[in-house]
Amino acid sequence: MEFVIYNIAIIGVGQLGSRHLQGLAKSSKQFQISVVDPNKKSLIVAKQRFNEVSRFAKSNVSYHQNISDLPAEIDLVIIATTANVRREVVEKLLEQCHLKYLILEKVVFQKSEDFNSIQKLLLDNGIKSWINCARRTFPFYKKLKKKILGEKIIIKVEGNNWGLACNGIHMIDLLVFLTEKTDIKINTNELENIIVDSKRNAFKELKGRLKIYTSRGDTLELNDKDKYDENLKISISNSSIKFNIFEGDGLVIRDKSNNKTREEKISIPFQSELTCSIVDQMFDSGESDLTPYEECMQYHVPMLDAFNEHFSRVTGKDVEICPIT
Repeated sequence: MEFVIYNIAIIGVGQLGSRHLQGLAKSSKQFQISVVDPNKKSLIVAKQRFNEVSRFAKSNVSYHQNISDLPAEIDLVIIATTANVRREVVEKLLEQCHLKYLILEKVVFQKSEDFNSIQKLLLDNGIKSWINCARRTFPFYKKLKKKILGEKIIIKVEGNNWGLACNGIHMIDLLVFLTEKTDIKINTNELENIIVDSKRNAFKELKGRLKIYTSRGDTLELNDKDKYDENLKISISNSSIKFNIFEGDGLVIRDKSNNKTREEKISIPFQSELTCSIVDQMFDSGESDLTPYEECMQYHVPMLDAFNEHFSRVTGKDVEICPIT
C-alpha cells in the first residue's frame, strides 16, 4: 500500500484553531501541517498545545505569520479565524493555493452576500467544503435522529451567557440535521432590545428569546436570559418522548410516559478529540459528517439577515455587517 503524507493548513490558531491542531496530532495518518496566524502569541500557544499531545503525532508542524508561506498544493485547509476576516482569508488562500477540502468555522461570514461569492469560488476551483457544526457528528444525536425522524419535534435551549447570536447556528444546524428541513423562518420579536459585548473583543451578543420554525412546523426556541443557569440545557421532544440534555455534564435525562425518568451518560467530545476523526473520514472517503457548505448556507443567510434587522432596530442604524463571530 502506498504511503501518503497529507498537506494540511490551519489558518487562525486562537482557542479553537489550536484545538484543531491538537486533534490532528492524534491521527494515525501522517501530515505536514502548516499553521498560519499573524499573531506571534497565538503561534506560541498553538505550539505549546501541540507539544502537549505530540507523543501521539506522526506529523511535522511549521508555524507562519503569512498565508503567502503556504505550499501551492494543499489537501485540506481549516480556517478558524474570526468571521470578519474570513472571506478575505478564503480569497487570498485561493489566489495562491490549490486545495481539495476546506473546513470553515462558524459564524462563517458577517455579510449574507459573501456566501454566494465564496460558493462560486469553491465551485470554480472544485473544492469540497464543510462548516464545523459538529453536533451532527456526535453519536448521541445520530442515534436520536433515528428515533425521531419523520415526526415534528420541539427543541428548547436554555442558558445564561452562552452566546445566542454566535452559537445559535449550532442549534439551528441541529434542528436541520434532526428534521432534514432546511427551509426555516426566524422570529426575533422576543429578543431583548439591548446589545451586549461578546466575550471576544469587538464583537456583540444578543439576549432574550429567538424562535425558529421549519416549513413542516418543527420549532426551535433559543433562550439566553439571566434567570437561567450557565449550564446549558437542551430539550428535544416529540409527541411521545422528551430528552433533557446537559452536554456540560455529559448527561441525558429521558422523560418516560409513566412520569418516570431515566438518566444516561453520554460522550460529548472536545474539538481536540473530534478533528482527528473528521479529517480521517475526509481522506478515507472524500466525505464528511459535518454540514456541507451549500446546505448550511440555506439557513445561515436567513439567520444573519434576521440578526441584522434586530441590530438595526435596536441601534436605529442600518446594519448590514452582522457584528458576531
